[in-house]
Amino acid sequence: MSATLDDLYPPGAMLLPVNPALIAPRLAAPPAELENHGRYRDHYGPFLIGEKAVGTEPERIALIDKAFPHTLYDLMLLVGRDDILRTCVGELPDTVLAALLDLVAVFVDHVSDPATVRTFSLERGRLSISWNYDPTTDRDNGQWWDKRLHLHLNCWSPRTCRTVHPVPLADVPDPALRRSLVDPTAYLAHRVMIDAVRADRLPAACRLLEPDPARDAGQHLPVGLKVRLPGFDYLATAEFRDLLRLLHGTAAAAYRLLRAAFTDDQAPTGPWRRPPLRPPAGVEAALAAMSWLSPASRTLLLKLRTVLRDLPERQVLLLRDRSDLARRCLALDGLSYNLQLFTPDQLSTRHPINHTGELYLVQQFKTVSSIGSSPALGGAVATAADRTHGPAMTTGDRSLRHAFQHAYAHRAGFTTRRSA
Repeated sequence: MSATLDDLYPPGAMLLPVNPALIAPRLAAPPAELENHGRYRDHYGPFLIGEKAVGTEPERIALIDKAFPHTLYDLMLLVGRDDILRTCVGELPDTVLAALLDLVAVFVDHVSDPATVRTFSLERGRLSISWNYDPTTDRDNGQWWDKRLHLHLNCWSPRTCRTVHPVPLADVPDPALRRSLVDPTAYLAHRVMIDAVRADRLPAACRLLEPDPARDAGQHLPVGLKVRLPGFDYLATAEFRDLLRLLHGTAAAAYRLLRAAFTDDQAPTGPWRRPPLRPPAGVEAALAAMSWLSPASRTLLLKLRTVLRDLPERQVLLLRDRSDLARRCLALDGLSYNLQLFTPDQLSTRHPINHTGELYLVQQFKTVSSIGSSPALGGAVATAADRTHGPAMTTGDRSLRHAFQHAYAHRAGFTTRRSA
């Protein structure tokens, strides 16, 4: 039997507790799902709550009410500019990145406020802040609908967390969903990034965690490269902004080297085209020349080469008409990752979460996953939100959501387009 992507999971990974269907609230009459190829104000329309200027920069930070929520209490921060597409932290002026992180800190303060926790019944709820990077344009991915850098600010109520019923990863029968919850290359990429980052200078205040599925399962930590941070106050520092750029730049450089090692990098590329693979012996020789890779990483990367296949043109034509098959069979077209600020601490009136002593920056790498963030909630190390089959929000739900969003907008100093 030939090797498959599932053979890339390390020992113990199939026992990871995951939740394949976190029920999310939805609009009773949601708009059509459309990729944004135009102006951000036109695309988001009535879902654009407000905007905030960033000094004299052309960029503005737009505050968005998600049309397809992850949770009742969530928001989106989007880098609003139409003439230049800012897709990642490496492309942002420092003032814009600093402004984004200031607004993240305001959101953390918002859900740390005892009045917010009491008003919206968030005691023992959970917080997750994340964003995606993926240049793929021909199949579903974590940055599918809008390539502009945008941050997801999510706050889950305790009731939502109690509905999570984790199952072992092996018990998820749909391979596309299973591989989206925990991408087959997640731990491999973690190992490669450990090798690559150690060649650079990680800030002294931060600590890298080694890949360990048993630890992730036991401590309910999200899968991915984990950097332990000093706390939420660290987000306001230039050192943290440098860390974000370091992780993106290191990942991008490592990806370029590995893609050149695995494929004919001179072959034509573009949507619905993937460069042909090099013979295994050629890949092995190229990896051997990369002195920064550990022996363990080289072994795992060679294993990856054994499961990858070239895609005949007739199969590409089939995938273009079958998005379900494309998600399952077509690799993402470039470096793909989710960055997430994660704390296992719960929201509390007595212990504000902005004072947490356990905070991680988690980088989840993707090769075939169609999910951006796979947050650790309710005892699961990875969760997929079902945003189509959940209950429609009632008038009361919409009112609470509106109040939560506008309380944040007021606290953060946004100029809103509609009254609270």
